[in-house]
Amino acid sequence: MKLRTAVIALVLSAVTIARAQSPDSQKLGMALDYFQSGKYHETLLILEQLDKQYRLNPRFRAYLGVCYYHEWDYKNACKYLDELMPQLEVFAPHERSVYYFANAESHFFLQQYDKAIPLYEKMLLVCYDNEKADALFRIAFCYLSKEDYGNAYEFLCFARDYYQTFPNENKVARLEQIKTMIDGCEEKLKDKEEKLKDKEEKKEEEK
Repeated sequence: MKLRTAVIALVLSAVTIARAQSPDSQKLGMALDYFQSGKYHETLLILEQLDKQYRLNPRFRAYLGVCYYHEWDYKNACKYLDELMPQLEVFAPHERSVYYFANAESHFFLQQYDKAIPLYEKMLLVCYDNEKADALFRIAFCYLSKEDYGNAYEFLCFARDYYQTFPNENKVARLEQIKTMIDGCEEKLKDKEEKLKDKEEKKEEEK
């Protein structure tokens, strides 16, 4: 997912780079160019330095969180984005969806599923329809990991519908995976229903 490019005219909080020396202003512009080009490692190196010097404003610090996510540094991604999320609510919906997704994914890969689920759910409210399939699949996976097969089944069905409707580079493989996971959920739910039925029958026999 990429942010829209209308981010050049932004202001730093506290001591601003606009009042700093010209080289730092140029570094900030370079970092923005790198970020918009998907060069997250290069962006990270510059923004880390500037954040230590000036304490960047919430948007730039959110960029740092996104860069950490793309660098597989999920702990630092969560450190930044968890703190910043309440301050990002004023931003445009799709921009927020980028931060929600990066934050949710970071918690997901840290196996912090209870923290990941609500972030994916918030992302679903503000992202484009063609971006929903992956988030729905992740939510289903989180519920599977928690052995909540009812919710997992529901979100797998939602994910399947979105993968079938919208283009996705992982579409074919993911649909096959979802079919297997749905079959597994149905089997688990059936076993649970049968065990519950047997339990109720035993109670009736004991009366």
